[in-house]
Amino acid sequence: MLQMSHELCYLLMSHKLCSFLELLPPLLGVGSPMPWSNAADRLSDPYCKIKVGLQRARTKVCPKNLNPLWEEKFSFVVETLDETIRFKVMDYDRGFRDDLIGYYEMKLSFFPLDDYQTFAEELTDDSGTEDLGSIKFSIHISSDLSHTPPPDMDEREVPRSTSPFQEKHLTGILSITLVEASNLRPMNKDGSSDPYCKFKLGHQKHKSKVLRRTLDPVWKERFEIRVYSDSSSILEISVYDYEEFGFSDNFIGSIEVDIVEFEESKTYKKELELEKNGGRLVCIFNLSRIDESSADSSCEISPDDLIDIRKTYAMSYNPLNYLTYKWEDVEDVGVLIVKIIKCIDLPEADTIIGSSDPFCFIEVENTRVRTPTLYKTQDPVWNKQFKFNIKDIHSTLNIRVFDEEKNKYNFLGCVKLPILEAHTIHRCLLKDRKLERVGFGEIFLETELIYNPLRAAIKTLLPAEENLLYEEPKFKRNLFMQNFKRVYALSTVVLSLGLWAQRIYNWENKAKSAIALLLYILVVVSFELYMVPMFAAFVIIYEFLARWVGFKSFETWIMNADLQEQVSKEDEIEDGEDFSLTAKMKMVMGVCQTVQNSLDLVASYCERIKNVFNWTIPFLSFMAASVLISGTVILYFLPLRWLVLAWGINKLTVKLRNPEYEENQELLNFLCRLPSDVELNQMRVITKESSKRGAAINKAVKSRWHK
Repeated sequence: MLQMSHELCYLLMSHKLCSFLELLPPLLGVGSPMPWSNAADRLSDPYCKIKVGLQRARTKVCPKNLNPLWEEKFSFVVETLDETIRFKVMDYDRGFRDDLIGYYEMKLSFFPLDDYQTFAEELTDDSGTEDLGSIKFSIHISSDLSHTPPPDMDEREVPRSTSPFQEKHLTGILSITLVEASNLRPMNKDGSSDPYCKFKLGHQKHKSKVLRRTLDPVWKERFEIRVYSDSSSILEISVYDYEEFGFSDNFIGSIEVDIVEFEESKTYKKELELEKNGGRLVCIFNLSRIDESSADSSCEISPDDLIDIRKTYAMSYNPLNYLTYKWEDVEDVGVLIVKIIKCIDLPEADTIIGSSDPFCFIEVENTRVRTPTLYKTQDPVWNKQFKFNIKDIHSTLNIRVFDEEKNKYNFLGCVKLPILEAHTIHRCLLKDRKLERVGFGEIFLETELIYNPLRAAIKTLLPAEENLLYEEPKFKRNLFMQNFKRVYALSTVVLSLGLWAQRIYNWENKAKSAIALLLYILVVVSFELYMVPMFAAFVIIYEFLARWVGFKSFETWIMNADLQEQVSKEDEIEDGEDFSLTAKMKMVMGVCQTVQNSLDLVASYCERIKNVFNWTIPFLSFMAASVLISGTVILYFLPLRWLVLAWGINKLTVKLRNPEYEENQELLNFLCRLPSDVELNQMRVITKESSKRGAAINKAVKSRWHK
């Protein structure tokens, strides 16, 4: 039975006319035998679909039966009696499309109001075929939402649930992350498989996507299974090999997991061995306990308990006790306490009742928990507190707000915060899925991070924990353009630095050029290796002072004013114009052409350097060898410091000594004389003999490859 909440009906009645429709046992009986659909045994496998407006329900299948008796009960909420109820009796066919036996439909206004009656109606079809059997059902349409069940119904009381979609008492949500599998048993002739995975807990089932031709699939899919008070605690996991053309799928292996061993809000990464050497499966489990009846109060931690928790963690991660820690404890960096207080002004996910059924997912690293669902509200108050064990203080806190529906979750908004800033009360505007634009609603949360600085510093130098749910982004035009703009923005800094050096080189401002020359001489003469980290530390400290005291940052010093103005104008043009499809395609083609030419330039210079050493052009290789031998002799007798000093002084004063001097890049000019591999192939001379020899070689290679 799918019992609709009376509270929901009352809320609907406050807006529109609402009635409560029940189909009572025997919901579907058969007044006269229906025709058979299976030619082999002259029987059918009937089941019935019920549709009232946009609401649907379905009975179980009665195999090999022409007089099925279902005895099932369904409940629907209807807004008007002008809606039609439709009974559709189908014959179930495994692997093929189900056959229609017959249907019966009628307006709800035909049935008496506030009265329990049983009807037996003949089935029909679109072609007007007779003798399709009849359907028997009992119906009760009530305008009084406080009605009581009839005497002939089952006397058992249905537990009241806060959710309109729950038949039993919801006790928790089991989150399953299907990561990957390895060493699966091959089922295809080519030594591969097309695996997919099934999860079953009680009557709830989930199925992953099919991955083709692999024995080491990587799914990275996440499923949510509701845990009820009287449901089974055994989670069945099965792996199958997909077969096409209606053939039954091949069984690879299975395993059972008892969820009773899972503690509340704790993440478990399991490497499960499938039976009969079926392979290994990697899954992540997280069980969030839910007590819907006291979501506003019982989840609140008392102030005394919170003080004790803080004292315990503060002593555990006290920085003064560094020497007492063992190396094995490095992974235990700290603890993050997150309190989800409330949300306000959430969007209306259910436009019929003008409200939402919100809940939150809280994720830190590979751990995810969720809050209870609060129904029919846009301003939920949770006051729910969670504790996360932190392995890396550079992780992020991700909070996503959803609206709960029967078969899906509607996205409402999300926020993403670095946990290093988790030390205060946050009031954040919710963003969209891409975390780029402001959405609707606000979220209030309180966070506190207690960690050990020494362990955090050591963990920073160790490999970060793998994000098991990260997927490589697919090619998208917007993402491609965004990445190109990021590279272009960085290139403007390098270009600005080059223009600044060019002005110094050309002695446009003689005072600045003279100061640069003196600094160059001073640095080269007194340079020591320790000055490299010292200069990097100076830049970091200066940027810190520039941010907090108000100094001018290095980026402002380096960036050319003309380039800044040009970049800002381009951004204004892109933000202000609404490009057509043709303009967008031209823009993408222009960016692709730039990337193509840049790749060609880099590849050409790398190939030319290679061709210097393999004597592709003997004259240039001999010339390079002579210069390198001469440089070796000079460096052997003269210190490098004085050679660099002489070269720099010559470069910086050449424009001062000869204003008409044209700049010369000797190394680039030398490399430009060398051909790349593409140019060598274009210059290759082909004769008849070489053509025949090449054709014979290609033929031999192809025949060997086919074998």
